[in-house]
Amino acid sequence: MARSLPNTYVPGAVRREDGIDLIDSVLAPVFVLATFSVAAVGTLDFGAPFYAGLDDALYSAHGSEFTYSFITSVIVMVTAWITTDGTSVPDYSDLESTVLLVAVILLILSALVPAVSVTLESLWYVGWFMVALNGAAFYLIAYK
Repeated sequence: MARSLPNTYVPGAVRREDGIDLIDSVLAPVFVLATFSVAAVGTLDFGAPFYAGLDDALYSAHGSEFTYSFITSVIVMVTAWITTDGTSVPDYSDLESTVLLVAVILLILSALVPAVSVTLESLWYVGWFMVALNGAAFYLIAYK
């Protein structure tokens, strides 16, 4: 019921039942940019008047950092989940559930556990694995 609430507020031209809708086509590139920054394989920096980058910390304490990219990734994943109509958790196969679970856990651990963020920064292949894993998770959330 709660997941169908946005349907009443969003025009029909923006949402499509079969295929890519406007919401997902806007969220996908934003999620990719945020994932690049979380995985420490790249970042996006803004100049005047913002002077901020996706890897800048909003809150930092004891090695844990909540960056703009982490907050953006979480908001995009939640928005994609809310605006998807038909798929609930039991509809995913075991492999798909594992991909979603590992992607969400790795995203959260990258912000909360300093060892995970240092590993992502120092080992490029772990960062690219996270980018691929988050891409698969976004695909499952938004398009399945």
